[in-house]
Amino acid sequence: MARREAGAVLLALVMACTSATPVRPGRDVAYKSEAHEYRVDVLEVDSGVSEGVPVSSADFQHALQRLARDVRVKGTPQQVPREWMEVYEAEGEWLAEVSRGQVLTLAPDTGPLTVEAQEALRKDYLRWCEKRGGGDCLGLLDDGRVLRAADRRTLALAVALGSVLDETREALGHEVEPRALVALCVWSVGMYLGLWLLPEPASKGVAASLSVLLVAWLGVDTVWGLMDGWARLSAQAHEATTFAQVRAAGDAYAKVLGRDAAKVLILGVAVLAGRAVGEIAGRVRSLPGYSKAEATWVESGGAAVLEGVEWVVREEALAEAVAAVESVVAAQPGVWVVVMKAKGSGGGGGAAPSGGAPMTVLRHRGGNRQVVLGNGQRWHVPRGKGNQDIPAKDPVGDQLQAAVTQAAEEWGPQHLSPRERRAIAKALAEGEYWLARLLEREARGRFVHGRVKGRFEEFFEWNHRGVDVIDPTTGYQYEILSASESNLSLHGRRMSDVFFRMLTF
Repeated sequence: MARREAGAVLLALVMACTSATPVRPGRDVAYKSEAHEYRVDVLEVDSGVSEGVPVSSADFQHALQRLARDVRVKGTPQQVPREWMEVYEAEGEWLAEVSRGQVLTLAPDTGPLTVEAQEALRKDYLRWCEKRGGGDCLGLLDDGRVLRAADRRTLALAVALGSVLDETREALGHEVEPRALVALCVWSVGMYLGLWLLPEPASKGVAASLSVLLVAWLGVDTVWGLMDGWARLSAQAHEATTFAQVRAAGDAYAKVLGRDAAKVLILGVAVLAGRAVGEIAGRVRSLPGYSKAEATWVESGGAAVLEGVEWVVREEALAEAVAAVESVVAAQPGVWVVVMKAKGSGGGGGAAPSGGAPMTVLRHRGGNRQVVLGNGQRWHVPRGKGNQDIPAKDPVGDQLQAAVTQAAEEWGPQHLSPRERRAIAKALAEGEYWLARLLEREARGRFVHGRVKGRFEEFFEWNHRGVDVIDPTTGYQYEILSASESNLSLHGRRMSDVFFRMLTF
């Protein structure tokens, strides 16, 4: 049997920023395409959204009872949130039986657990469930008798939710399927938190809406701490071989989570569960503490972002933001880039036009724009220049772009330098999982840049600051960067007065 890792292929999302350029909070970017108009906001730890909104037990239970009346579980507690959050692929580690280069069977790798330990853990879990509805109370055994890594994480989360989960069970006691609804809440919260452990941490759709809601009620600092703590819980739950160790991981996370955050997480799931976009804003406004959360959001600058796209009612800014957000990207530790859809933006395709006609896909407030041609070229056009300044043909840029694409495909962990490996290992050893991922993304960017420079250094001018490459023959300038929405918008803002082509990977 050979060991294979299926990896956490949970979502195809907008890529996080790989540039080492510092991100600063700001609200000066407007995004426009044929499909929609957008606003882009940057939030960071200590940016003003810090105080949480307390939720009493009575208010929590009353709101949960009201919100849960029209929530019905159609499928297992694992399947339903995957549909909501567009998480379709299996994740975790698998064992593969291989013969003559072909995989014959795949079975879940339970990590360090022996068959005996696995059976003991299953029995302890069922005993834990006896006081919580009985049977397989969290639906961990729906896919078999084995408690996979995801099951152990979910069980640890249920332990961390503690008395708040008991209040949830009590509030839903009059529902037709209270046990299924409780399990659905736990799996949904765990699946949402798991999205932030991806190599390119981001959320979109329902998960992005939940991110905005959490920031308003809990604050950027608290939410970031929840994400970082979840990374530690995940590592501990994966290595756990006994119920006591799983419970210890949950108890440790409970200290990070706290009762108010646990309540808001569950209420957020209840608000967004299976809801159409048009229904979300009203449900958000009905949550306990909405007025205070709204005021916090306004103070953070969130209302200014929405005001920039002419929301009709300023007081509804937070509720509308939860409904309008498209994606939230963790660009750097402590820094989020939030992309919101403008009210009334239409549908349609957002692809570049066929042929070579330029199309503005990102418009900055300073008058500079990012333009995409039908052949896929992307140019940054500063204020004072027009589409006529974009060359009809750019063979040098095409050659550089091909080299960038090839270098990105060649990248792998084996290309990390000893210094980079030590830095990443140190971050992992200290539990700084976000820093480890950031260091790896930065290493990838340096690798691509170095490979391309090595091939073309003698033909062009290369710079440490400003634009990366200048063709001395034509004067055209080129920047090598990752093609994430956050990175593209931030580079356009940083070099607003420079005319250059974006070489993306």
